[in-house]
Amino acid sequence: MIIKNGNVLLGSTQAIEQADIRIEQGTITEISHDLSDRNEFDASGLLVIPGFIDIHIHGCVGVEFASPDEDFTKARQWLASEGVTGFAATVRAMTPDRIVAAEKNILREAERETVGASVLGINLEGPFVSKVRTGVMNPPDIECNPETAKLFADEGKGMLKIMTLAPERENALDVVKIATENGVNISLGHTDATYSESIDAINAGATRATHVFNAMRPLSHRETGVLGAVLTDDRVNCEMICDLVHLDEATIKMVYRLKGAENITLISDTGFMSGLGDGEFVIDGRKRTVKNGVCRNADGRIAGSCVSMLAGAKNLLKMGIPISDISLMASLNPAKALSVDSITGTIEVGKQADIIVCDSELNIKAVFVKGIRI
Repeated sequence: MIIKNGNVLLGSTQAIEQADIRIEQGTITEISHDLSDRNEFDASGLLVIPGFIDIHIHGCVGVEFASPDEDFTKARQWLASEGVTGFAATVRAMTPDRIVAAEKNILREAERETVGASVLGINLEGPFVSKVRTGVMNPPDIECNPETAKLFADEGKGMLKIMTLAPERENALDVVKIATENGVNISLGHTDATYSESIDAINAGATRATHVFNAMRPLSHRETGVLGAVLTDDRVNCEMICDLVHLDEATIKMVYRLKGAENITLISDTGFMSGLGDGEFVIDGRKRTVKNGVCRNADGRIAGSCVSMLAGAKNLLKMGIPISDISLMASLNPAKALSVDSITGTIEVGKQADIIVCDSELNIKAVFVKGIRI
């Protein structure tokens, strides 16, 4: 098939040019002009950009990715309708046996052929996090050690791509070493670490920051802590939740100016209540209330986001951030984090046809996953 006459964000140049895209067997085989085929989608006057990749998402529309026996079909379909063509199923801080059970289910779901977003990896948000910066998670009281980290990597069968770690935890640097040796990106988060502790972890191989500012030691001008490290070190890519609940507009702009689009990854951090509207929900025996699109726990603390990456991308666009930078943060950088940037994340010949067709305000008109229109 061919997507015709679209204003295409080209991966080779990050420039927008009018072009046609030929798709064969789920792959982009040609980007040119005046292409024709019996099966065509007219994208005249519309943007054609890479599909979003959400590397930090716990679930949506009633589906919980940390479950040992969950069917992801409904979530994959909903995510695709929101422009998310791939994701890393994210597991909250739990006991090792429950994490391994969740990993096994994610691997099963990744193998299942179904219409919707692709399962591109596993993200473990813990369990080796700070006991004073837990957010609304309830991490187990277990030792932080490289043996358990190796277990998670082994059970992930190459799909475990990211793991959150508080660098002040015991044996943290050994965990960073064993994780990176097994292809797992360590993300600093849920942490009360000092600047020095954070830099030590970065020097050891940590490359990411989990939902920057949230569940982190606050910034101080005399001890900048983990924020001082991740915001000023170019070796670190910062996750950013752009729902305007977790971060306000000024903070988002500050991170964008400090890090640049090439060192930021847009995430949703949604839970299973995302896409279900307002109401009361129970997750792992704990109550969550969604009101006016904001999720809180029984104590009134924010408990994850309730909107997809699409809403965050639209917020960035309204702030004046160009679509090329938004695409870096929402598509290419996440693909790099999951080591799938040779397959997806940009619109280029030879890559998977994971594509969003939308207007200039990011209102979606069509979504293609592996060349199939959702």
